[in-house]
Amino acid sequence: MMSQSRSLEGLAPCLSLAEALNGASSFQAVGERMKQYDVIAVGTGSVMAVVEAMIEKNPRAKIAVIDKDEPGGICLTRGCIPSKVLLYPAELIRTIRRARGFGLDVELRSVDFVKVMERMHALIHKDIDQIREGLSSSENIDYFHAPAEFTAPYTMLADGIEIRASTILLGAGSEPIIPEISGLAEAGYLTSDTILGIRKLPPRVAVIGGGYIAAEYGFFLATMGADVTILGRNPQFLPEEEPEVSQVARTHLSEVMRIETNHEVVEVTRTGDGKRLRARDRGTKKETVVAADEILVATGRGPVRILHPEHAGIKTDANGWIVTDEYLATSQPNVWALGDATGKFP
Repeated sequence: MMSQSRSLEGLAPCLSLAEALNGASSFQAVGERMKQYDVIAVGTGSVMAVVEAMIEKNPRAKIAVIDKDEPGGICLTRGCIPSKVLLYPAELIRTIRRARGFGLDVELRSVDFVKVMERMHALIHKDIDQIREGLSSSENIDYFHAPAEFTAPYTMLADGIEIRASTILLGAGSEPIIPEISGLAEAGYLTSDTILGIRKLPPRVAVIGGGYIAAEYGFFLATMGADVTILGRNPQFLPEEEPEVSQVARTHLSEVMRIETNHEVVEVTRTGDGKRLRARDRGTKKETVVAADEILVATGRGPVRILHPEHAGIKTDANGWIVTDEYLATSQPNVWALGDATGKFP
């Protein structure tokens, strides 16, 4: 996720626009199904740092904040924060199991998976609820808990209402990429967006993907007690890392789960007692069959498809990410994009 300091630095021209309003507001309710605002902000993650700064510069500004998900952005609601909260008890389990090597006679009697998940939810929802309260009570903000979709330049549709503004901030985030695999949709699967909702530990888990999301959740689930198999398409586990780092990670993580790289999952079927994945080695063409009770798809993240920036004349790259310059400005004047929406992950 992009840092707030960089967001504010790049959006300095946007803040100047807010100041230029000279305390005026262009808010108008044009009928029940049309509203005009000073600013539209899509997302409630890093973009909110910019919204707060704009309100400070113009206390009368009227801003529409639109987010289809829980407030707080991906990092808080289903990304880096909850995943790290879950990794901590997993690390404790690993430490306890290794304690005997340090001369400590300890025993791990059981793992309360439900309590581990409840702790994570309690921690993140404390912040989520606080952010929601701030959005709902602000005199400057109209909060739309709904998907945002461009219908024309400077015009969006949210919750059945047409919303317009001359300045737009796009912090729409990203969404999981789902590969086209025969039978996957019919068999059902989890993603990094939905796995936090599970209440029971699946006995057997197959993870499609070999990046950091696969590594983190694979390690967590395996340490909790699941039989985990990772099926990565890339020849290298953790392909974004240096080969030496990848090898060290694979060696250590292989202590708790099975890791297969250079494997393409070609078919998923339901069976009497779960799900069956057929994967093919991209080099030797040899096939491997993996039985699982649950599948986690961790094959990367892509742009939010429902946003349709092309309807607003906003340029995107070949993968659908919003194109920005060094100041986070898009191809449309007074429209900025930041965070995951640009595809520029750190």
